[in-house]
Amino acid sequence: MKKMIAALVVLTALVVGGSALAHTEGIDVTKTGFNDRTVAIESGDAVTWKNTDTVSHAVTVANTACNLSLEPGQSSSCAFSAPGTFSFRDPTMRGDAFTGTLTVSPSSRATVILGDAVTLTGTASSKQPGDTVTVTAKANGQPTTTTPVTTTTGGAWTLQVQPQADTTYQAQFDNSSSETKAVSVRPRITLEKVGRDRFLTVVMAAKSFAGKTVQLTRWQGNAGWVTIAQQQLQNISRTPTTVVATFTSGQRDGTHLRVFMRADQTSPDYLDGHSNFVVK
Repeated sequence: MKKMIAALVVLTALVVGGSALAHTEGIDVTKTGFNDRTVAIESGDAVTWKNTDTVSHAVTVANTACNLSLEPGQSSSCAFSAPGTFSFRDPTMRGDAFTGTLTVSPSSRATVILGDAVTLTGTASSKQPGDTVTVTAKANGQPTTTTPVTTTTGGAWTLQVQPQADTTYQAQFDNSSSETKAVSVRPRITLEKVGRDRFLTVVMAAKSFAGKTVQLTRWQGNAGWVTIAQQQLQNISRTPTTVVATFTSGQRDGTHLRVFMRADQTSPDYLDGHSNFVVK
């Protein structure tokens, strides 16, 4: 019986202008402590702490450069590239409620932005050209699709795909199936200056994010990206999967601005995402 070996491998994620994008976990700093004290992320991901209290708070993460000062209503993020276990705390407060543990594991995700390409490759154990491998794609919120691929020299095959939402792929050959491979997708978010102090953000996905919230942030020294405004996304005519929002920043010239969309606004079909940055 023919079997599939090394049937499906994600080789390349061709990310345009966003290779540094990472998943972001959110933690609220409340009056009574952190709302999440045990956080697990992957290498390259970020954690956003938001001060939902009426007084100032701070966050430090041991053995890292993450050191944040948060005024009421402010949020700020730190990215973590090194795997390990780290303690975090609010040094301005006492008690276990203001301490937590962050676990960073090695990254295992293949991640793209909507519209980017992923190349899937494999080999049929027949080692023969002309055989047919069937690749099944199961995308969140979309119908399952199958694509036949013809093997070439040595039984190798290649398929380039453009996932429209978080998708798992599996290859079948005769009665055997490969392991599944997951590709996570972020919405495509852009930010453009359209006036003296007016900015337009456009969010594209395979579904409408109308009514969801995006945050305008500015780069603030050691504090990182700090939220300064938020807006609800609105539909535009004739393009139901493209939504927009406009901001007036009120920031001084030279300020770096970027739009973020948190995972609680994009899930379950997409990861969080952010736009390019614009200098006012």
